[in-house]
Amino acid sequence: MLANFLSVLRVLLIPFLLHFIAQGPAAQLQVVLLLLFAGITDIGDGWVARRYNQVSRLGKILDPLADKIFLACLLGGLVLWRDLPLWLLGMLFVRDLGIVLVGGLLLRSQGLVIAANRWGKYTTVCMALTAFSYVIGAPASLRTGLGLAAAALVVVSSLSYAQLALRLSRREQT
Repeated sequence: MLANFLSVLRVLLIPFLLHFIAQGPAAQLQVVLLLLFAGITDIGDGWVARRYNQVSRLGKILDPLADKIFLACLLGGLVLWRDLPLWLLGMLFVRDLGIVLVGGLLLRSQGLVIAANRWGKYTTVCMALTAFSYVIGAPASLRTGLGLAAAALVVVSSLSYAQLALRLSRREQT
């Protein structure tokens, strides 16, 4: 299915992305173009899945997992080569690890696939804007402000997913 291929393609872009991030400002255009292409694949996989009736259980798992892997690697590269704060990557990593582990348990025990909620989507967008600000060398005040907003959204989305997981686990017990 084309939709799932687009999700996998996003993950396959990671080595190229990291290579260009490591090159510094000389490869800024290549990084920006790869980020735009990754964004197009992210929008495209959902659009293709709905438009051509390719929505699948695998796709519901693969798309958010590809997003998490791509964003974590992007932020990791920016921590290494562009001074993104490690604590921000750490916050996202802990949240995403919890989502993946709890999601795996719910899939295994109840057959449920937990879709991304609006807070998770807001967090991803804010993290992407934060990352982009580091890629283009935006003023420090803008990078800091976006980073703090992203951190706040990680906390809010973590609480939102935890609340959902508790609700679903209670449903299983009744």
